Amino acid sequence: MSPFFAEHRAQFADTDAAGIVHFSTMFLWVEATEEALFRELGIPFLRQEGARTSGFPRVRVECDYLAPVHRGDLVAVSLAPAEIGDKRLAWSFEATVEGRPVAKGSLITVYAWREGQGVMAAALVPLEIKKALQKRFGV
Repeated sequence: MSPFFAEHRAQFADTDAAGIVHFSTMFLWVEATEEALFRELGIPFLRQEGARTSGFPRVRVECDYLAPVHRGDLVAVSLAPAEIGDKRLAWSFEATVEGRPVAKGSLITVYAWREGQGVMAAALVPLEIKKALQKRFGV
């Protein structure tokens, strides 16, 4: 299985006073990588149909930080499915700078929808999304 890759340049706004990227930025980059994957596959990352909105809210994220990332670093994020389920997608990710591991972790999302500002309700992952992901990752 070949993971999906995206690169992100660490900007001044991503860093703390020491010039090191703030821990939360890694999650922003992982999410941006996930969105880029969906864009490549031609799948809406967030679907709006009338008053109904559907997508993949996050239910669990974790990350091990292995080395600091500094302003100006080019961070390569790889994303691969750990599970393409009926109601959820579980992802593993790794981030590197010049081939040096800087972070690794996981992200679990569920497919859900809501009407207007109503409560989110879990639903089955649409078949077109499952098939596109299975084809892309050969699973």
